[in-house]
Amino acid sequence: MTQPPRIAFYAPLKPPDHPRPSGDRQMARMLFAALRRAGYDVQLASRYVAYSKRPDAALMHERRAGALVEAQRLLRDWAASGLRPDLWFCYHPYDKAPDWIGVAVCEALGIPMVTAEPCRTNQEPAAAWTPWREAAQRGLAMAALHLVMNDDDEAYLRSFVPGERLLRFVPFIDVDELDDPPAAPNDPWNTGDACRLLAVGMLRPGAKLESYRMLAQALEGLQGRRWQLAVAGGGPAQDDARAAFAWDTSGRVRFLGEQSQAQVGALMRSCDLLAWPGCREAYGMVYLEAAVHAKPAAALRTHGVPLVVAHGVGGLLADPPDVAAYRAVLDTLIGDAALRARLGAGARQLVLERHSAARAAARLREAIDPVLRHHAQ
Repeated sequence: MTQPPRIAFYAPLKPPDHPRPSGDRQMARMLFAALRRAGYDVQLASRYVAYSKRPDAALMHERRAGALVEAQRLLRDWAASGLRPDLWFCYHPYDKAPDWIGVAVCEALGIPMVTAEPCRTNQEPAAAWTPWREAAQRGLAMAALHLVMNDDDEAYLRSFVPGERLLRFVPFIDVDELDDPPAAPNDPWNTGDACRLLAVGMLRPGAKLESYRMLAQALEGLQGRRWQLAVAGGGPAQDDARAAFAWDTSGRVRFLGEQSQAQVGALMRSCDLLAWPGCREAYGMVYLEAAVHAKPAAALRTHGVPLVVAHGVGGLLADPPDVAAYRAVLDTLIGDAALRARLGAGARQLVLERHSAARAAARLREAIDPVLRHHAQ
């Protein structure tokens, strides 16, 4: 019996079993599972974290040195076991988390590399990240194939990677996993007939805080409407996010803190509308999660959001950075339960048709098998 190809899986930002929930961790887990579903023998190569919050030269030296030590450990282990991989699969390599391990392993073993969701950071000061970006680009330039999930990332990669190595890959979600029997209802709203709004996102500086501030500005102008908002997320910018909603003196906005995936699922089932602008989102796993539960989204037409929220089909989109336009989208959805139901059903249907794990597994097989065949020639 022919053995399936062996794939070494690595996520330099955080491993799939990292204790803190996030969209990155969830996508890493789902890609790992989808590769196995596609018929590959997938093993987690390393839990080494290459990520850095700041562009510090000494820290970069430390991260790179640790990665090279880890690469040598892997090479020794594979030499001893005889179970060397046929391909290296790296999820989400970018400036702040270069894949030094993959470069060393692929060069030593002469195996191909495939990446998923490679990108660059927009964090300032941009010049300070140049050495990190160059390190990340070394790995990206040697990869045989990149699975790209949005226009911005594709444009960046085309600046130094041949176009034939880029393949658009549709974001996906494991519908079956989220369709499992629900946990006990988690209902923080206690609203009667008011519209139950849900915002899910880490409370951290940058794009997430931008989304919370835009949501706060939009809702401040809708205080005459019947709604309540539950905020699921924790992080260092909690005080800043709360300050954005300081105008709420009636308790309509509740901060729930960090929630487990099961708790978020329960909130999704209980809410009426996902109210999340999605400023600078690569695509936004939270929109796919809401869609699985047939909940529409009020979001922005920005970056990768339209890849997963079809305007007028699974939600309504406003053009950024127009707060008034986003307020109008919220106003429309808050006031029309029938529209929310129609868009929620449309969102779920779109997930089943385009964004399921089964379809992702098939696309992975179609993408990776040619890389393996070409390498074997």
